[in-house]
Formats: sequence, C-alpha cells, structure tokens
Amino acid sequence: MALPLIMTGINGALGLYSTVKGLIDSSESKKKQSKLRRDAQNEENAWFRRNYYGNFMDNAASKAAIKRVENTLRRNNEQERARSIITGSTPELSVARNEQGLRAMENVVNNLAAADGNAKRSVDMAHKQSNLALKSAEQQQLSIDERMAKSAAQSGYNLMQNALLGVKWGRER
Repeated sequence: MALPLIMTGINGALGLYSTVKGLIDSSESKKKQSKLRRDAQNEENAWFRRNYYGNFMDNAASKAAIKRVENTLRRNNEQERARSIITGSTPELSVARNEQGLRAMENVVNNLAAADGNAKRSVDMAHKQSNLALKSAEQQQLSIDERMAKSAAQSGYNLMQNALLGVKWGRER
C-alpha cells in the first residue's frame, strides 16, 4: 500500500521538476540566443556603417586612380613646358592644355563617385538581406522555444496529474 503512494509522490515530484527545469533551460537558451543575435546585429550594423558611410575618396583604389592621373598630368605638363620652350608656344595653348588636364581629373572623380554610388547600393542591399535573415532566424527560434516550453510544461503537468489521480484522497486504508 505504501509503495504505490511513494511511486505516486515520486512521479509528482518528477513532473514538477521536469516542468521547472524545462522552463529554466528554455529561458537560459533564449537568453544566450538573444545575445548571439544582438551581437550578430551589432556586427552587421558596424559593417554597414563602415561600408555605406565611408568616404569613397579615402579607399586605396580611389587614391591610386587619382595619383595615376596626377602623375600623368605632371609628366604631360613637364613635356609641354619643354616643348613650348623649343617651339615657342603661346600662353593660351598652355591654358588649354591645363584645362584638358582638369577635365581628365574631373572625369576620374566623377567615375569614382558613380562607382561609389553602385557600391553603396550593393552594401544597402546586402544589409537588408542580412537583417531579413537575422529576423527570420529569430522568428524560427522563438517558435522552437515556444514549442519546447509548451512540451515541457505539458509533460510536467501530465506527470503531476497522474500522480494526483493516483492518490486515494480521503479514503481510509
């Protein structure tokens, strides 16, 4: 007679323990996952700010392109000065050549700005896709957490219910 009562008590205790442990484990898992998602989101936002708001004139490719144009213009100017000494060209010709060099520099900067606009669009698109992926992962995890917590609670509830139904309340032995 005492053995079924002890087994019923053990089942009830196991049910209660299972319910509480399931809820605690689910909560801890959710906290860890929230931290991981927050960290991933922060890294994504930092990457976006670096790549979207950066100055397109500060990157190595832009600096190299401008330097090549400057060097070419410098060499051309030196050659033109030497040629003008020999040929005796007019100041107007020199001004025209300088304007041509300025237009070349303007074209390079405009091309760099256009490339930067394309790069910013790509960065923005990648950022949006990353954010959608993070939100989708969060949604899936919340769904899993909800199912697991519900399952643990239901399992614990069933064990406690079975234990309580197994007790002969108010009956004398």
